[in-house]
Amino acid sequence: LEHAHGHGIVHRDLKPENVLLSPHPGGTAKLTDFGLARSVASRLTTEGSIAGTVFYLAPELALGQEFDGRADLYALGVMLYELATGELPFVADDPLAVISQHLHAPPVPPRARNSAVPAGLDALILRLLNKKPEDRPGSAADVRRALASLAAGETVFEALPPAAEELSVLDRIARGRLVAREKELGQIRGLWRRAAAGEGHVLLISGEPGIGKSRLVRELLTQVQVVGDGALLGECYAEEGAPYAPFGQILRRAFQNGVGAGLELPDFVLADLLVLAPTLRLRFPGIPPNPALNPQAEQQRLFENVAAFCSAVTARGPLLLVLEDAHWADSGSLALLRHLVRRMRRQPVLIAVTYREVELDERRPFGDVLVDLNRERLATRLKLSRLDRRGTHDLLAALFAEDITPDFLEGIYRETEGNPFFVEEVCKALVESGALTFAGGQWHRPSMDRLDVPQSVRMAIQSRIRRLPEQVQEVLQMAAVLGREFSFDVLAAAMGETGADEDALIGVLEAAERAQLIEEMGRGR
Repeated sequence: LEHAHGHGIVHRDLKPENVLLSPHPGGTAKLTDFGLARSVASRLTTEGSIAGTVFYLAPELALGQEFDGRADLYALGVMLYELATGELPFVADDPLAVISQHLHAPPVPPRARNSAVPAGLDALILRLLNKKPEDRPGSAADVRRALASLAAGETVFEALPPAAEELSVLDRIARGRLVAREKELGQIRGLWRRAAAGEGHVLLISGEPGIGKSRLVRELLTQVQVVGDGALLGECYAEEGAPYAPFGQILRRAFQNGVGAGLELPDFVLADLLVLAPTLRLRFPGIPPNPALNPQAEQQRLFENVAAFCSAVTARGPLLLVLEDAHWADSGSLALLRHLVRRMRRQPVLIAVTYREVELDERRPFGDVLVDLNRERLATRLKLSRLDRRGTHDLLAALFAEDITPDFLEGIYRETEGNPFFVEEVCKALVESGALTFAGGQWHRPSMDRLDVPQSVRMAIQSRIRRLPEQVQEVLQMAAVLGREFSFDVLAAAMGETGADEDALIGVLEAAERAQLIEEMGRGR
């Protein structure tokens, strides 16, 4: 945790099931399943079901409030409590009742349940379980040192320091607060209410990288889970993976996190679920494979059995299915998505799909899915735009917990143009480089005349450029030499183009504009 928090990552799903112990003497513990983690340097992944994590849920996470690494420390306190006493501090049959205890009920001291617990460990655990983050230890390193002191027989650990203000900014970046998306979130809530009432629907969320698609979906996931409804996530990746990989993730998470617990599914349904998620064989041993059929019939049977699983889940309550980065999905996953969309139209299901329009081209089949969904009027499209100056101001104010001066806002907005990921990365770089410091109760900012673009932002842009055709890359290189703004005539001259080749150059510029790397300003610029 110390390492993760130091790199701007909050795990957000710390529990015993996610800690692996090596069996040999002197072995180590490994923290796994960063599926809910928020990292400022990587694409966000979001949660499965809160039902499996509710016993370790920090109050601020339950309320959807701002959080940082101290939310993980709360969960660590629950784990230590459980290790020391053999019991959880808060239990109830209803997940909402457990959440209420996290919010309001004081824990029974560990020593009251196990008199062998040392007084120092008792005090440390209770401090970790404080309702307010500021009353907990400031960092995982502080807790580690306190535990080491206790193990050595020392008792002086009460003066655990609070987190430094600079680290608090990095934590606020890591927690990824949703800012300036109230309108979009309201629209999504409306779609969820309709879906929960039995009007199955598809929500397509698009936007450029870093615009906040995953963050918006995560907010909905949290709200759905807190009220006890089912929510499952599958992710697609740029690298070629196994067919149906995102649906394999969905099934694994369903049975790990409680959404699939207690379902009475026939063996022939389970047999196909095990094809998509082979690791579930440990949970369902002895399930025989289904009889072999021709490939088309086997695929149809597989699709029907996945739909049967979803129907079994929705028989108990509404279901939110999230498919992240569908522009990278394999053809099999997209065919299964099509099937589920059509089969679940009269069931309480909302299927939320995020994708990047800049990644859609003739090589990727997701574009055909979009055409089908729009033609059949099965989906609502929501395109996220960059933050305006007001939204950028609100994001900066949330990061630094204070009002923002106009010059600082303009400098950040000029360099980032309102992309939330870029805003956060620039602020992170300023803090880490020491150019932005906290002293005397206020932030001291550098001159905003020129800001260095962080390496993470450069890499994000370069990654997008490298996926474009070579001819487009060459034109973008020349445009960059000409400056932040350039005219078509000057670019054509610099590229050595003749009038006969201007149409080709226009086509190249249109491709760069579709990738949202340049913007036409009018008057040939």
